[in-house]
Amino acid sequence: MQVLIKNGDVFAPQSLGKKDVLCAGGKIIAIQDNIDAASLVGEYQVIDATGKNVVPGFVDTHQHFIGGGGEGGFATRTPELKLTDQTLNGVTTALGLLGTDDLSRHVESLLAKAIGFRDEGISTYIITGSYFLPSPTITDSVMKDIAFIEPVIGVKLAVSDHRGPYVTNENLAHLVSQVRNSALVSGKAGIITVHAGAGKKGLSQLLEVLDDSDYQAERFVPTHINREDVWGQAVELAKRGATIDGTAVSEEALQSGRKQLSCAEATKLSIELGIKDNFTFSSDAGGSLPKWNADRTRIVGMGVGTPSSLLEEIKRGVNQFELSLSDILAPVTKNAAKQLGLETFKGQVAVGFDADIVLLGSQDLDLTHTIAKGRVMVADGEAIVKGTFE
Repeated sequence: MQVLIKNGDVFAPQSLGKKDVLCAGGKIIAIQDNIDAASLVGEYQVIDATGKNVVPGFVDTHQHFIGGGGEGGFATRTPELKLTDQTLNGVTTALGLLGTDDLSRHVESLLAKAIGFRDEGISTYIITGSYFLPSPTITDSVMKDIAFIEPVIGVKLAVSDHRGPYVTNENLAHLVSQVRNSALVSGKAGIITVHAGAGKKGLSQLLEVLDDSDYQAERFVPTHINREDVWGQAVELAKRGATIDGTAVSEEALQSGRKQLSCAEATKLSIELGIKDNFTFSSDAGGSLPKWNADRTRIVGMGVGTPSSLLEEIKRGVNQFELSLSDILAPVTKNAAKQLGLETFKGQVAVGFDADIVLLGSQDLDLTHTIAKGRVMVADGEAIVKGTFE
């Protein structure tokens, strides 16, 4: 069915002003000052977007589709995400990955969940690996996973974390070579999502490998970098060409006393530092949010990440840091699509791109509609399409 969005203020994410947007066949086929519904042939649905912002669907580049956690025992394994966890929060494209636990969680299950999400109506991709080296894979090879399994676009690794591996510069460089080669062969992004732990070295090994080799910084996507201990190193990597990824922060987390930047503030800093095109932020949805004792030896509580933090950061950016809606949208739309190698058809409201669109109230920025590949998933704040077991 065709979907015609009328009278909305379009942010592509750059502001296009008041436009009508026509979607058909899962794509955006027209953006004009006025599209007359009477001129359409076949079935169509009209959405009146008067008083609303029409923005790209969010591209969330860090999610634990099948749950994460487990650091505090099997009872702390977090639950799988559901379709409406995504759509009610504006996520139309997501990247799934593993975390600390690759003993009771497996890349094969992650792939199955990603395909299940596709069947339910959103776009999904994954990266192979986990915190550890050697990386857990499906084919017993990082290179083959990336080259021959369509949804796989890279690999995961943790550095400077007491829950992760001891990483040498040599085995890090070897992993970069594997990802680079398989990306060239398959035409994929070929990224290493690097979990930045709170250990002594921070992200220094990534900089050292770049200094000592001919590898490109864009292979690296260090994540969780909106913390005071790694922000400076992350900025240096971004200046060299890496995409750096912050983790969206709830208001409760900001008040916890941990030394971290909100992603809204990090977005503003990225603009001031000239690295705005190399900054993204993601939700860590489904991942555990452990609360540690004073010496970080024992978990005393556990929270769970949710995609709702993305919109919370967008509102914070506009309301507290006086960013334009275009500026705060870019990290979770256009920039995020580029990080995943999807920039030719995701992350923008543009003719020929996938019809992934979110409607936000022009004043309160509350989500009212989510459209994924031309299908209305959320209307007037209610999920009209639900997952298989919802």
